[in-house]
Amino acid sequence: MKQFYSIFAFLLLCITTTASEKRPPNIIVILVDDMGYGGLSCYDNQYFKTPEIDKLASQGLLLTDFHSNGAVCSPTRAALMTGRYQHRSGCHVVINADRKHKDHQRGLPDKEWTFAEALKQGGYATAIFGKWHLGYKPEFNPINHGFDQFNGFISGNIDAHSHFDRMIITDWWQNDKLLDEPGYHTDLITEHTIKFIRKNRDQPFFIYAAHGTPHNPYQARGSKIQRGPEKGKVPQWGEQGMTYSKDPNDENWLIKHFILPLDEGVGQIREEIENLGLANDTILWFISDNGGTGGNKTTSPLTRASKSSMYEGGHRVPGIVWAPGRVTPGKCSELIMGMDIMPTSLAMSKIEPPKDHQFDGVDASPALFESKQLAERTIIWGRDANGAIRRGPWKLVKDELYNLGKDPQETTNLATRFSKRATRMKRERNQLFNQAIKDSPYE
Repeated sequence: MKQFYSIFAFLLLCITTTASEKRPPNIIVILVDDMGYGGLSCYDNQYFKTPEIDKLASQGLLLTDFHSNGAVCSPTRAALMTGRYQHRSGCHVVINADRKHKDHQRGLPDKEWTFAEALKQGGYATAIFGKWHLGYKPEFNPINHGFDQFNGFISGNIDAHSHFDRMIITDWWQNDKLLDEPGYHTDLITEHTIKFIRKNRDQPFFIYAAHGTPHNPYQARGSKIQRGPEKGKVPQWGEQGMTYSKDPNDENWLIKHFILPLDEGVGQIREEIENLGLANDTILWFISDNGGTGGNKTTSPLTRASKSSMYEGGHRVPGIVWAPGRVTPGKCSELIMGMDIMPTSLAMSKIEPPKDHQFDGVDASPALFESKQLAERTIIWGRDANGAIRRGPWKLVKDELYNLGKDPQETTNLATRFSKRATRMKRERNQLFNQAIKDSPYE
């Protein structure tokens, strides 16, 4: 009888192990807004510590050569959601909140096969919480691009408390309905993320948590409302959530307490995953959509310039991959782009793209999970021939040539010394821009 039970237990273990191995990994992408290379203490934050995000980095992979596809909001988000250059979808410019602006009519077209659509086809529950910024028209709503649930805003930034956009229009959605809910935007995104994890713990899920932090307006939990009819007031939840005192001698107080709720939320999400026993079934990315600004103090002396620039400070940003049991903790120096996350995730989930589908991103899983080098490739940034191109350590910005391997801060222009290389790269940049832009439905 003992032998029977031993055999039964062994078979049960085999079945359980096989089932666990067959389960596709949960995918969580936490995207922050306008956080440069100096935004976290695990990178180059000189002003305060971000302990929870640092814990992700210490337990996972800290990417030292991770880049957003754009140097501003919409382009990076389009590339992330499609695995393709943003020019192909016509989202290579900021989709403007002003209804009179020529770029207000743009949005992610239906022809694009999105990250959420791909994973939904593979049996995933899908959700986006936070910032979309890929179109204002109803047909551009994320619910129409593969997401089962949407709680958040469609514009480029909102008041953290009142949820008014910069045009003073209420911008908080429940799926495809404009319906506000009270709360501090960072905390709402965290709360919805945790609820979705609990609800879908028994099936693979994809969560895109797109924060508005640390994009302006800069507001701590206890800050005053800056937009709308309640402007100048401190919301009730702000007063209740004010567990710290403002220090008039600390010039970094505001940005510190704007970013720390985000840090706390990341820790709460990680803890929830661990408590539910989902850590070994989850791959979590923490990334930024573009470089920092002087106002939010996340720029870094290790990179040149800031948001909107084609220099490294515009698009070289924090990138962390947390995947217990899948990654060896440490650092990864491979060049990885935001548009690589979709093809990497599909490879890990064993979801095949359509045969005629063209990704510009690559499957980075060999570098992340096997410590292998990726094949050298050419990358472009920007909206036209004044943008940047990189191959290996060489990067051309406008007409300036830099060797990032020796000069990561882009201080020495080598275009005259290596004129043939500069000319060749300039020609290739223009060709790649033209190839990508021809797919745009708006050009």
